[in-house]
Amino acid sequence: MNYYKFIILTFVVTALWDVVLRFMALNPQKVPNIINETMPFIKDLNPYFKEHTLLSAALIAGFVGATTQPLILKITPFPKSLLDFPYLVKFLLVTFVISALYGFVMKATKLFPRLDKYYYNKLGVVKSMYHDGISGLIVQITLLFLLSLRKI
Repeated sequence: MNYYKFIILTFVVTALWDVVLRFMALNPQKVPNIINETMPFIKDLNPYFKEHTLLSAALIAGFVGATTQPLILKITPFPKSLLDFPYLVKFLLVTFVISALYGFVMKATKLFPRLDKYYYNKLGVVKSMYHDGISGLIVQITLLFLLSLRKI
């Protein structure tokens, strides 16, 4: 896939996952208990999503995904095969680390004051890094899945 198309796809996938996260944050009663119990931070995002429209929050998330992906790809290009397990693990590890560290960039730029207020300040450094890293993995695994479907 063309590099720029891939960045756009990353933007779209990240934005769509943000829509899912928004639904879970604003409707915790409709989310399975196991998710509410294991990921209580999702409910903490309720005020953040109430201050953003669906589109604005999704655009912010998409922007973050699309600006993080080039850094990841510079260090570790996207896997050519899901069967190259050692490389896949390396790629996902780099994704986790870059995604976790990217929160510092977001905080330092002060471009996302509501995200600071309702997410980073509430969770603290370690938990927010962990959740940002997991978010990056969710997006990458989705992309791996979508691109593997394309090859079938």
